[in-house]
This record gives sequence, structure tokens and C-alpha cells, in this order.
Amino acid sequence: MAVDFDALDLVRTQNKARSYNKRVDHLQMQNKELCALAEDLIKEMPEGNRKMMYQERLKKIKDSS
Repeated sequence: MAVDFDALDLVRTQNKARSYNKRVDHLQMQNKELCALAEDLIKEMPEGNRKMMYQERLKKIKDSS
């Protein structure tokens, strides 16, 4: 029985890529949820300097990504 090692390598590479893409998609989803949560928490904070500080930090985080 002949084994096609090139085909096996291709399948392994595709499986690794699929697995990596699933992890990246999951992390992107978590990131979006965390951003939404942070925005909701900022809305709930009392007005004043603290709120501005958190809004500025969130803006920096968004700008850096």
C-alpha cells in the first residue's frame, strides 16, 4: 500500500489552518464582547473625571487595534 506523504502533509496543514482560524474567530468574538461590555460599564459610571479617563483609555485601545 503506497502512502502519499505530500497529500498527508497538505491535509495536516489544512487542518492546522482550520484550527487556527477557529481560535482567531473565537478571540475576535471575545474581543468584541469585551469592548461592548466596557462601553456599557462606561455608560453606567457616574459623570465626571473617572468616566472621561475610561473613555480615553477605551479610545486608545480601539485606535491601537
